[in-house]
Amino acid sequence: MERRALIAVVISLVILIVYQEVVIKRLYPPIPAPPVEEAPPSPVAEPARPAPPAEAPVAPPPPAALAEGRDIVIDTELYRAVFTTAGARLKSLQLKRYRTAVQPDSPPLELVLKSPVEDFPLGVELRGAQTVSDRNVAYQVDRERIEIAGSRTTEITFRGELAGVSISKRVTASGDRYLFGVDVAVQAPPPRFSELALSWHEGIAARGTPAHEVIFDTVVTLQGTKLRRESFDKLAAGSLLESNIAWVAFSGPYFLAAMVPRAEPENPLRVFMKSREHAVMTQVLLPAGQFTGHFDLYLGPKDVDILEEAGHSLRRAVDLGWFTFVALPLLHALRFSNRLTHNYGIDIILLTVVIKILFIPLTQKSLKSMREMQKLQPQMAAIRERYKDKPEEMNREIMELYRRHKVNPFGGCLPMVLQIPVFIGLYQALANAVELRHAGFAGWINDLSAPDRLGSIQLPFVHQPGFPVLTLLMGASMFVQQWMTPTTADPSQQRVMLIMPVLFTFMFINFPSGLTLYWLVNNILTIAQQYAMNRPGRDTRNQR
Repeated sequence: MERRALIAVVISLVILIVYQEVVIKRLYPPIPAPPVEEAPPSPVAEPARPAPPAEAPVAPPPPAALAEGRDIVIDTELYRAVFTTAGARLKSLQLKRYRTAVQPDSPPLELVLKSPVEDFPLGVELRGAQTVSDRNVAYQVDRERIEIAGSRTTEITFRGELAGVSISKRVTASGDRYLFGVDVAVQAPPPRFSELALSWHEGIAARGTPAHEVIFDTVVTLQGTKLRRESFDKLAAGSLLESNIAWVAFSGPYFLAAMVPRAEPENPLRVFMKSREHAVMTQVLLPAGQFTGHFDLYLGPKDVDILEEAGHSLRRAVDLGWFTFVALPLLHALRFSNRLTHNYGIDIILLTVVIKILFIPLTQKSLKSMREMQKLQPQMAAIRERYKDKPEEMNREIMELYRRHKVNPFGGCLPMVLQIPVFIGLYQALANAVELRHAGFAGWINDLSAPDRLGSIQLPFVHQPGFPVLTLLMGASMFVQQWMTPTTADPSQQRVMLIMPVLFTFMFINFPSGLTLYWLVNNILTIAQQYAMNRPGRDTRNQR
């Protein structure tokens, strides 16, 4: 087999490996198994201290059953939050503008997933020689239901007693933002306590099939300017970060639950993360001796505009890859178009057409260069045969052939290389756009963030039942495009290259239909452009 054919096969294998190891695991991450504990379980693993106390820390006893408390409801146009007076925890937060399923009458999306063995979010611990939690503190509050209209802001304060000292949590909520403020204060704690911690627990929901949406699958931390990501199944042993902590968050494809602590630079925070028994905990430890703290909480969609408005560099949680400078404007263009069309499928088509039009000069130059190279193929074959035992003279003759005919051997590649950042940027924009979640297009495509399926037949390699019509059309269009593309390869190499449409079809079977639609439209436009350039008589007219 020729060297280029072998390279094509290697590239195909690399694509398959990347697809299996990166794409599939990102879209459908495995359910973490509960870690095996060598020691008797405790509610929270003791994070390492920079300077251990004189006495060894005493591990807290296993948690008792969570006491019953009254529900305190905060109702706005964006969400419905439910706190419980037992521990002053966040019991539920439902996003009213996002649904559990694609059906319009499905329940609002829930961002608080309770584990059978862990607490609700916003637990406070006093740590030191002894560790105590406020999980069973009966907090007092003066209101039980609060409705916030428009941009109004309101506060609600929970007051209780923990280990003989007064403790309070003040929650500030706004009617038009997904951002909460939480102020925690402990009055004059005894010397046996040296620090205060705020914890957030999220349950890991079991799912029977990959069709089930994963709300959160990673813990993301902004440490200085570096964004750190830890999948749930990598946190069984725990992880402690000790400097430049800006925020820590539970993150998924489209939603975010972030804790943003406030601290002075000279008093660094620490963050401890651990998964245990189908639950994941993140815990922010305030500097030693500090028993009051302010936290901002963001619980909402990974919408770039909303996150930018929330501040704290939360926009970094939307991972647009290396070509963010390209992906972000394309995402804004997609949203702008939707104000007119109200159909994101049409917006994807329009954006693809606009990009294709902008790249017409580069594409034509690339196709023209490939056609010119194709015309020289017989002469190049003759030179290779004549100088097959003299490689230096063969290369010299080939370069002279290029010079005489004014052909650049890289002319077909360079224009395509310049387009790669745009293609990847648009891919990333579509893959991370919360706007595509449950957004319909036409016919059977009622969710552009999910793979397209028609019917209910279960096929091999297809995670969700149904026939992937759009994906097969995309593969067919890629086959036609490959067949029409000018090439200098011999017939055996051409047959190898025709394997690529099959590989891409296999890759796209479980991709979101929005990405498949983009690739299909791009292929159709390329086919039309190739046909226009290859139609009979075009070269004669150009020569005239």
